[in-house]
Amino acid sequence: MFEVTPVNDGFVAEVSGVDLSQPPSEELSQRLRAALDEYGVLVIPDQPLAEAQQLQVAAAFGPLEISVGASVYNAKRPRRLGHAQLSDISNLDEAGKILDAGDIRRLINLSNQLWHTDSSFKKTPAYASLLSAQEVVPVGGATEFADMRSAWDALDAQTQAELENRVAIHDYFYSRSLTGFDLDGVPPEWREMQPPVRQVLVRKHRHGQRKSLYLASHIRAIEGMAEAQSVALLDRLMRHATQPSFVYRHRWRVNDLVIWDNRSTMHRGTPFDGKYRRAMRRATVQDIGPTVADAAI
Repeated sequence: MFEVTPVNDGFVAEVSGVDLSQPPSEELSQRLRAALDEYGVLVIPDQPLAEAQQLQVAAAFGPLEISVGASVYNAKRPRRLGHAQLSDISNLDEAGKILDAGDIRRLINLSNQLWHTDSSFKKTPAYASLLSAQEVVPVGGATEFADMRSAWDALDAQTQAELENRVAIHDYFYSRSLTGFDLDGVPPEWREMQPPVRQVLVRKHRHGQRKSLYLASHIRAIEGMAEAQSVALLDRLMRHATQPSFVYRHRWRVNDLVIWDNRSTMHRGTPFDGKYRRAMRRATVQDIGPTVADAAI
């Protein structure tokens, strides 16, 4: 029997009584979408999904996007995963061995430990992400989620008014630079395939009246603000949105499937010892369109 058990008041719920190895019916799909709209994060344990099964579940939420790993920095080399719609959230190479310390995939994945929302650096950002765990590490490696609706609600009226019509510049390579990735070494064709985009700083959800902050480590600047002002404001908002009262920490178990709404949450991975194997994969569902009329820079 389908059951939704809230973990916190209005944020994060565990779903039981489902077998997602079978294509979800329209009724089940509607229930999952409604639960995601309400809680922002769904934890569904005991779902041993093959790649194709995971993609079937994801398709119940909407059209799937192509992984940046498959379309940009890993486009010309073998991948561990067999579908371009899946992002490899692991420390394993295409042969299933732990990545070397200097492997570009390990360096790029370090940015997953920064607070972010998936694909905000794309003209059409992400709606939902579905992360499936096949191998987990014994210590560390949790994922933290921040409730951006409650973070917005907790701001004073003057700050809300100041943020309401702001637009931010999101840049995939900017967030990578924060973890030591050499921007000077980025090939020009990578930048052409993944240029910076414009996104609103505050979102209003089409399935309800609540608003949320739309933040990410991908934000390079806020339009119309001097650099120092922009940096100071972003730092303040990040500290506000990620204080413990807004954060849920998920400790992974094998065969967990976690689904989150990128419009109303931020998330980050936490560190773990790279000597242990970690195998996860993420399917990402596109939103209905850009958040601003002209998303291009």
